[in-house]
Amino acid sequence: MLQSHRRAHARIAAGLFAGLGLQVGAWAVLIPHLVASRDLSPAELGAALAILAGTSIGSLAVAGPLADRIGRRPLAVAGVAGFGISFALLATVEAQAALWPLMAFYGVVNGFLDLAANAVGSDYERAHDRRAMIRLHAGFSGAAAAGALLAGAVGPDTYWIVAAAYGALAAATTVAPLPPHEAIPSEGGNGGARLALLRVPAIAVAVGLVTLCFFGDGAIEGYAALFLRDVLESGALLTGVALAAFHTASLTGRLVFARPADERLVLTVAGLLAAAAMGVVVVARAPAVAAAGLLVVGFALAPIVPTALSLAGRSAPGRSATAVSLVTTIGYSAFVVGPPAVGALASVTSLRTALIPVVASTAAIALLARRVR
Repeated sequence: MLQSHRRAHARIAAGLFAGLGLQVGAWAVLIPHLVASRDLSPAELGAALAILAGTSIGSLAVAGPLADRIGRRPLAVAGVAGFGISFALLATVEAQAALWPLMAFYGVVNGFLDLAANAVGSDYERAHDRRAMIRLHAGFSGAAAAGALLAGAVGPDTYWIVAAAYGALAAATTVAPLPPHEAIPSEGGNGGARLALLRVPAIAVAVGLVTLCFFGDGAIEGYAALFLRDVLESGALLTGVALAAFHTASLTGRLVFARPADERLVLTVAGLLAAAAMGVVVVARAPAVAAAGLLVVGFALAPIVPTALSLAGRSAPGRSATAVSLVTTIGYSAFVVGPPAVGALASVTSLRTALIPVVASTAAIALLARRVR
C-alpha cells in the first residue's frame, strides 16, 4: 500500500516546494515596486526583510517539534493559505505603517511552509528509501523562476495571480495523502533536547552550510533587483528575466547534482564556483554581465541547502522535522543579519560594495565542506 502511494506522496511534496518557490521568485522581482510604493530607503527595506526573516525563524523554531508530534498537514495548509492572504494584502494595503505587521505575518507563514515542505520531503525519502531532496528543491527553483518571469512581465498585478494560485494549492493540500512520519513523545521537542542534536556532527555541519548559503540567498533575494535596476540601470523586464535565469540555473544545478555523487566534493566545488561568480557580479558594469554572474551563482548554490537538509534528516531518525527545524532556524539567522547589514553598508558606501561579503560567505562554504563525512 505504501508503494502504491509513492507517486501521490511525490506530487504533494513537489507541490509544497513549488508553492514555497513561487513566492520567492515573485517577491524578489516585486521588491523595487514595494520600495517605490512605500517610499522605503535601503535601510528601511533591510529592516522590513529582517522582520520577515525574524518571524520566519520564530515560526520555524515552534513548527519543527510541533510537526513531529501532530503531523505536517496543519502547518502546510496554514503556510500555503497564509501566503495567499499575504499577497492579497500586499496588493491592497500600501501604507508604510502597515508594512511591518504584514512582513511579520508573511514571515510566520513562510516558516510554516518551509518547515512543512522540507519535513514532507524528508518523510518521502525515508518512507520510500529514495534520495529526493535535491530534486524537490529543483521544483522550488523552477517555481521561483516562473514567479520571477511572471512578476517581470505582469508587474504588481502578480500579487493577485499568486494569491489565487495559493488558494488552489491550499485546497489541494487539505486532502492530499502525505507520506507517513514517526511521531515522538511530547518531551522530545524541548529546547535542551533540540540543542543536543547539534552534537551530531552531520547536523552541526548542516547548520553551518545552510547559514552561509542563506546569507548569500538573502542578499541576492533582497538586493539583486535593486542592483540591476538602480546601479546598472536595467529595465524591469530585464530584471525579471535575470532573476528568473538565476532560479532556472538553480533548477538546472539541482537536476544535475541530483545524481549520486561525493557530497563533500560537490559542496566544495559549489562554494568555490559561487564565490568566483559572485565576484563577477560585484565588479560588473553591464546588466548582462551581472545577469550572467547571477546565473552561475544560482547554479553553484543549488545543491547546498538540499544536501545539508538531507544530511540533517538522515542523522535524526524519528525526529527529522525537529532536525530540519533546528538547521533552518539557526541558518535563517543569516536572513536576519544579512539584509539589514547589506542595507546599512549600502547606505554608507554603495550597494556594489555591500554585496562583497557574499563573495566571502560563498567561499567559506568550500572550507566547511571539508568537514562533511
